[in-house]
Parts: sequence; structure tokens; C-alpha cells
Amino acid sequence: MVVYKTRDNIEIEAYITLPRAYQANLQYPAIILPHGGPYTRDYETFDYWSEFFAHNGYIVFQPNFRGSFGYGFEFAKAAIGGWGKAMQDDLEDAANWLVTNKYSQQDKMCIAGGSYGGYAALMALVKHPDTFRCAASFAGVSDLGLIYWEAERFTNKDIVRKQLGGDRAKLDDVSPVNFAKVIKNPVLLIHGSEDSVVPVRHSRNMAKALKLAGKDFKYIELDEGDHHLSYQPHRITTLEAMLVFFNKQLM
Repeated sequence: MVVYKTRDNIEIEAYITLPRAYQANLQYPAIILPHGGPYTRDYETFDYWSEFFAHNGYIVFQPNFRGSFGYGFEFAKAAIGGWGKAMQDDLEDAANWLVTNKYSQQDKMCIAGGSYGGYAALMALVKHPDTFRCAASFAGVSDLGLIYWEAERFTNKDIVRKQLGGDRAKLDDVSPVNFAKVIKNPVLLIHGSEDSVVPVRHSRNMAKALKLAGKDFKYIELDEGDHHLSYQPHRITTLEAMLVFFNKQLM
């Protein structure tokens, strides 16, 4: 575990997984891997995503950014209405820490994640295009307004809407689907067709927006796939596709 400071002097814990045969005098391509939720956290335990990428030559950095559990109420509360804001900046600060500490180089970093992490990966190309060379999103949220309206059928709709920020009008400003035209770096989208947590239309709509904007992207839809990569062949497809994507951009 390491600790880095954000631009506003908040301490963030993160887990760093190093490649095989890591040498401290060398710099490596890196993947920032934000967790889902965002109301959860990463732990110092086995994670098959980070181990897979590290095995293939990448440094993987998993920050417990603002909004993560386990660091007190005020820290977790930052996720309420925080999508695309300070939580997002924490990820760029993580990338900058890797450069400052000579683990990686400015032009050798991409970002990937699932669910909220997929959202954060997409939003990183909107807010911080000069920091991240590419983004891979699995089952990522692309339209917060869509979640807001879909919450109407939930018994806890008021809680869901409050978590997003409560103001529907402001959600468009932090929804990646509305910024396809400004994305300049390659995108990989992967989504299960039967995802019951983040409906597949989030990635379908994002892919459509990127196509209309003439952007460099690839969309893979996992037939009958769910939100958790429960089916082993879907895990293999997802990780292999991401590895090919990262190798093309970073190696």
C-alpha cells in the first residue's frame, strides 16, 4: 500500500501491483484501475484484473479515491453528487504520483474499470485527456440522467437520486455520453447484454455517440453476459480484449 496526496491535500491510500521481474531503475506502462461502486473500496487482497495486467508487464494502481468506504463518514460522503468532480480528479492525481515517483511516464498511462470504474475511465478522457492515453470501460455508466429517470421504478429512488446529486439538470454535465465529440483518445467498451445493474444501453449509447463523432473506439457486447463477468469465457474475452487494446496504445 502507498499513500499519495491530492491537489487539495487529501491523503489517498492506494494499492500498487508491480510487473514480473520489476526493476526499480526502469519505468513501466501503467493502468489506473478505479473500483466500482463508488460506495466500496479496494483491499490488499488478490484481484484478478490487476494480477493479469501486472503479469503482462503493467504497473496497476488502485486508488481508494474519495467516496470509498473505510475512511470515515466525511470521506465516503464525498461520493454524494461527486461523480465527475473531486473523485475524478483523485484519479489524475494518482497518475501524476506514478510519474513523480518514476514508476511510469506521462505518455504511458491508460485507465480502466468496471461499473463506476468504467464511468470514471470514460470521464477521464473527457476531463484529463492529456494524462490518459486510452480508456477501457466494462459495464460502465455513460449517462447519469438515464440512471436518474430509471430510479423512478425503485423503492429507494430518492436515495439513488440523492447519491447522484439530486439535481437532474446538472447530471448532463458529468455524463460521458454527452462529450463524445471532445474525446480524442481511443476507447474500448465492453458490456454484457443481460446486465441488470447497469443496463447495456449505457455502452450502446456511448458507442453510438462515439461513432457519430468519428472517434477511435471498439465495442464488444457479451452475449447473455451479466454485470459481474460470472461466465468464465466472458472474463477471458474481456481481459484479452483489454490487453490487446493496452498493448496497442502503450507498448
